[in-house]
Amino acid sequence: MTPFMHFNRAVSKVDIDEVTILKEVGVGTSQVMNYLTQQAGGYHNVGFTHKDLYNALQRGKAKEIVDGDVNTLIVYFDYKKHDDPGFFVTYSVDESGELHNFIWSDSTSRSDYICFGDVIAFDTTYKNNLYGRPIMPIVGVNHHYNTIVFATAIITDETSQSFEWVLHNFLEAMMNKLPISVVTNGYRAMQRAIKSVIPNAKHRLCYWHLSRDAQANIGDPKLTASFSKCMASRWTTDEFNIQWRSVVSKFNVENHPWVIEKGNTQHLWAQAYLTGYFFANIRSTQRCESINSSLAIALKHKKTYLDVVRAIEDGISRMHLNELKADYLSSQTKPFQITKLVEFESHAYEIFTRESFHAFQEELQWETLYQIQEEIQSLSDEC
Repeated sequence: MTPFMHFNRAVSKVDIDEVTILKEVGVGTSQVMNYLTQQAGGYHNVGFTHKDLYNALQRGKAKEIVDGDVNTLIVYFDYKKHDDPGFFVTYSVDESGELHNFIWSDSTSRSDYICFGDVIAFDTTYKNNLYGRPIMPIVGVNHHYNTIVFATAIITDETSQSFEWVLHNFLEAMMNKLPISVVTNGYRAMQRAIKSVIPNAKHRLCYWHLSRDAQANIGDPKLTASFSKCMASRWTTDEFNIQWRSVVSKFNVENHPWVIEKGNTQHLWAQAYLTGYFFANIRSTQRCESINSSLAIALKHKKTYLDVVRAIEDGISRMHLNELKADYLSSQTKPFQITKLVEFESHAYEIFTRESFHAFQEELQWETLYQIQEEIQSLSDEC
C-alpha cells in the first residue's frame, strides 16, 4: 500500500519531460503509463498513479497558457509604449518568475489625473478572468462629473502589500501628485495601504457597500434605513453621536460585532465627520461599475489578460466619447436660468460646464433662501 499513499507519490520533472516527448509523437496518456510501468519493472515501482500523471500534464498545459498569455501581454504593452510615448506600465514577478501584479495607464489618463486627480476611487469586486485575479480600476470624475479611468491594476491577492504596491506605482505613474481624498469599499487591507502610502488623504468608505453590508450583517431593513440616514445626514458630530446611540439602542445591537466595528470607524463613513472635505460628489465606488460592465460583456467568453486590457480600453474609449458629447452640449447649448440674478447666472454658464453650472445653480438657490438680518456698511461708504 505504501507506493499508493499520497505523500509517496510524485511526478518528477524527468518523468514529465519524457512523457511530453512521447505525447508529442502521438503516444496516448494510457500508453505512456504502460510504457513507464514496464520501464520501472511494475506499477508499484512507478511512483505515481495514472491520475497523478494526468494532473501533472494538465498543470503543465495551464502554465504554458499563462506563460503564453503573459508574453502576448508584454508584447502588446511594448507596442502601446511605441505608439504612445506617455504610456506607463510596470509589473512585478514572484520568486518563481511568474507574473505577480501589474498596472498600466495611457498618456490621456495620466493627463486627466493631473487635471482631475484630487479624488480617486477604487475597488476590486470584478474577478471573472481566466486566473481569478482581482481587477482594480482607479477612477475619478472630470469637469462634466463623468467617470474617468486614471489607471488599472491586476493583482494577485487583496492583501495590504498588494494594495501598497499598486498605490506606490500609481503615484510613480502620476509624477507623485497625491490625491486629496480616496473612496474605497470597506476592506481593511485597503485602509492599511492608504494609511501607509498616502496618509494625508481623507479616506471615505463606499456608501453603497456599507448599506449592503448593514443588511447582510443585521438583516433588518428598518435598521438599514436608519443606518443609511446616519451615513448621509449633514448633522454636526454631536448630533450624529446622539442619533447613532439612539439607533443602536432602539434596535438592541450594542453588542453586535459589525455595529461595534462601524462605531469605531464612523469618521470614515458618517457625513457628519466628512463635511468640509472635498470628494467631487463621489460617495461610492460604483463609479467603477462602468468599467466592470464593460468587462462583464467582453469577458463572457474570452478571459485572458489581453482580453481584460482590451475590454478596459474599450470602456475608456466610450468614456472619451461621452466627454466629447458633454463638451459639445456645454459649448453649443444654453441652460435655463432659474433665479432673478440673470447677469450672475449668464456669466457662470459661460465659464462652467453644464454639470458644474447646474451644481452652481443649486447652491445659488440655497443662497437666495437666506434672509438679510443686518447690513454692514462697506469701508468706502464710511469714508
